[in-house]
Amino acid sequence: MADFRERIKSFAQDLTHLEVNTIVKANMTGRKMPMPRHALIEIAKLYAARLTGMGYPIPGDDKAPVGCYAAYDRIRERADEAVKALLRKSEKEVLTEAEEAELVMFYRIKTMSDQIKGVFNALKKRKVEAWDNPYTHEEIEQQQPPMPLEPGELVLIRKIWEMGLEQIAMQTIIQLDGDVVTRIQPRYANEESAIIHRIHNQSVSMSIDIWGQLISVVKDFFQTLFKKS
Repeated sequence: MADFRERIKSFAQDLTHLEVNTIVKANMTGRKMPMPRHALIEIAKLYAARLTGMGYPIPGDDKAPVGCYAAYDRIRERADEAVKALLRKSEKEVLTEAEEAELVMFYRIKTMSDQIKGVFNALKKRKVEAWDNPYTHEEIEQQQPPMPLEPGELVLIRKIWEMGLEQIAMQTIIQLDGDVVTRIQPRYANEESAIIHRIHNQSVSMSIDIWGQLISVVKDFFQTLFKKS
């Protein structure tokens, strides 16, 4: 029961803020995220391919597992090297717009890799036997058990998988205390991008409605829980 309460508490803490991202994407498959073990392989392959394309290939054996802790550690370190290289360059000269975009991308890969490593560490801390993911897609289908993820961990992996490495056109973050921050890419801060603004605003409105409903459910749950305690 105590563990269940901790999970509810963690879920409630996640509701203290709302984040809405609008992404402009050229091609969409519309498919759902695969099982987490498969998703972790796909994310790692995407990150490695992007780093390679930007001049920072991942060192090591090409046949090494790509969706495991060690793989994300290598990706994270390579992205960190790229970040440091651009920061050193920025101390000597002004970065171009393209280099600024690259810096953001490297930071993003580094941060997301750290978060995924955090999920692996949490599984290991909970003494999950198959906490790592050094498998191929075929091996996962044939013999590996599902990853016993906490709700927040599953949401994190889903978000990382769904967003990929697409550029975020607009982002709005709303805190429970009423603070609102909206960020927008300069290229979309014009009247020609009005349709993107409208779509983003509609998404924010819809998310606020759902957010309010979730908060109400959690509030009612806690009131009932404490009455029984």
